[in-house]
Amino acid sequence: MKIIFYKSALCPRCHAVQTMLDEITTEHPDLQVEQVDILTSPLRALRAGVHMIPTLDAGKARLSMIMPTREKLRLFLQKNGL
Repeated sequence: MKIIFYKSALCPRCHAVQTMLDEITTEHPDLQVEQVDILTSPLRALRAGVHMIPTLDAGKARLSMIMPTREKLRLFLQKNGL
């Protein structure tokens, strides 16, 4: 499974999601995470329609989180193929 993780190096919520994703990828090595920093790739984020970070895309499914939790993240990944 591949997901795209839209983030910013300056975002504390993004850092929390990164930590959670690192743990999950350790448990599920088949999970591939492509990271897109909106500060260095703003046009890509804009073209993808990303309006908030952190945002995860898995195919056509999208999860944007104001208050990221492990439960929300795991549920999103399970619903979309992990």
